[in-house]
Amino acid sequence: MQQTGKKNKNRWRRSESFLKIVAAVVSLLFAALMLYPLIFAISSSMKDNAKIYEVPPKLLPDAANSVSLVLDYTGMEFDSEEQMKDAMMKDNVLAMFGVNYKLSDQSIMEIQVYGMKDGKTVFHSRAHQMKLQMERDYGVYKSTAIKKEVLLHGDRYLRANESIGYEFDASGGLKLPEQGLSDHFLEPVSSLLSEKYSTSGTLVSVGDQVKNLLNLESFKYYLEMPGYIYPNNERIAHMGFMTFVINSVIVIGFAMAAQVILCSICAFVISRQLSERAAKLVLLFFLGGMMIPFASIMLPQLIMYREMGAYNNYAALLLPFLYPYGFYVYLYKGFFDQIPGSYFEAASLDGAGSLYLYSKICMPLSKPIISLIALQTFIGNWNDFFWAWLVTEDQSLWTLNVALYNISNNAGTKQNALMGLSVVTVLPVIILSILFSKQLKQSIVASGVKG
Repeated sequence: MQQTGKKNKNRWRRSESFLKIVAAVVSLLFAALMLYPLIFAISSSMKDNAKIYEVPPKLLPDAANSVSLVLDYTGMEFDSEEQMKDAMMKDNVLAMFGVNYKLSDQSIMEIQVYGMKDGKTVFHSRAHQMKLQMERDYGVYKSTAIKKEVLLHGDRYLRANESIGYEFDASGGLKLPEQGLSDHFLEPVSSLLSEKYSTSGTLVSVGDQVKNLLNLESFKYYLEMPGYIYPNNERIAHMGFMTFVINSVIVIGFAMAAQVILCSICAFVISRQLSERAAKLVLLFFLGGMMIPFASIMLPQLIMYREMGAYNNYAALLLPFLYPYGFYVYLYKGFFDQIPGSYFEAASLDGAGSLYLYSKICMPLSKPIISLIALQTFIGNWNDFFWAWLVTEDQSLWTLNVALYNISNNAGTKQNALMGLSVVTVLPVIILSILFSKQLKQSIVASGVKG
């Protein structure tokens, strides 16, 4: 009998271990499936404009190449320094946009052009692949062919150089090109500049190296991209994507403060000031409001707000949060009901009023509920789209999701840029959820209400 019991016990232990292993494997599998879209979005955002459309798509981006072109002007005579600078600026535009356009499938994420004269560096310009792409999609060369005569037409090359940035020092005080680089791109770049984008200077070297951090630098230009798409809006042109981030922070900050304060006041009145019957009726009013579909009141609410003057301004975005959300009122009430009545009786005997009971007893004890409601309000409204889309026409009032929607509808927006902006939009929620996961668990446990 003892041997049989031991066998059954060992068999039970093996079964339990097997179930734990299976549970761990299944959990990891589902976690990987849930995280795959985010991982794919991050990877796609770091690909160049050609690789993003590869079929089948690759999960990881290719290595980022940095190409340095050295053009020599030794022996060339110029009437003035301005004439020499002008020639180098023309060559710079031809080299950068020519390589970016014709070798777009080579993962060239950075192009540097050096102008040399008599062994000294007199000109240097550097551009990220995304910067050049934005100039082609929205900037100086929008809706134009990338041909030599087009690149140099009128003052386009001057405006392109000003946007990209460059250094010029006729005395040759600029830094020298890096040495010891590989020449993997020497042949294609040489043939490209000699056949289609001939330059005044002589191409003497083409060096390249791998700089994978250039993939991350793409995010800098994703944030600047709205300034190119909406150049007539001064605020967006100056602040770029941060305009929409600030709008979302304003709306969500107001929503968190309003819901935390208003819901707690309503719950305090229901829990401590009303009779049991009246409390049930008022609580039913708030909970009943949750059951009304937004689609059924959307149009009347929009008309009402327009009549009030709350349209296409911050008032339209903020006023809806002045209505206490029923579920949060319910959570607060359940928590306030659990506070011992002796606290309130003792304070009332000392002459404390309702405001003191609310601010000095209820709220200090409600920190778990406050953190839960604040976090839930943040996550819920960070993802909000429809109402903000309905009530805003001014681009500078768009919240993140409205901006992302409109940018995605722009014909010039590439998929890697859209993925990059999506990652920027999602990351704050993920980071906050990770940082405050412990507090969130404690808040949910502490928010339990008695049946």
